[in-house]
Amino acid sequence: MKSSIGSVFIFLGAVTLFYLLRTYSYLFDFLFVHWIIELIFLIGTVILAVWSVRELDKLISSSRFDVYIQSVAILLVGLFFTYLMFASHFYSEEYLKAAGLEKVERLFEIAEMDLDAEQLREAAEEVTFEENAFAYSLYGLNPNPSGAEQLEVLDFERRYNSYELLIGAGSGAETADYTFTRDGLGFKISGSSMME
Repeated sequence: MKSSIGSVFIFLGAVTLFYLLRTYSYLFDFLFVHWIIELIFLIGTVILAVWSVRELDKLISSSRFDVYIQSVAILLVGLFFTYLMFASHFYSEEYLKAAGLEKVERLFEIAEMDLDAEQLREAAEEVTFEENAFAYSLYGLNPNPSGAEQLEVLDFERRYNSYELLIGAGSGAETADYTFTRDGLGFKISGSSMME
């Protein structure tokens, strides 16, 4: 029993550390000038993750509460990955609607500002992902539709780690569908359809 808990601890710890190192690999993007260097980085990440967790396991094994510490760590890692996979289910519907509506309103405010491409990209990154913000900097944002001061949530649907809002703008029956995906502890706009 003790060895199986230790094995699960090492496996989940290595997977978690590998995930975190890959998530923040953008900090090392300047090194990836060739696919071979990226492959070496990937292999090094796996080796570093396994080695670090094995050393941590040796340190924990010297404690008399090693099984309890490893069991709690396994539960916490399980909760962490559950949150990553089902993030939208950890928040109330009211919070998600309010946060999503706020992001959409902020996007319309940005569209009304007279910004150059770089400023538009930086402002859009506050509410959307980097790829969408880059596209907005190239093609611009749709202007504020008529009656958009009265935005309201018409429909709400949860997905695994994201959720969708159908937003209506006033009595003109103009609607748009926005998808919000987890980014850190909050959500950002990851996709949208145009006002109809």
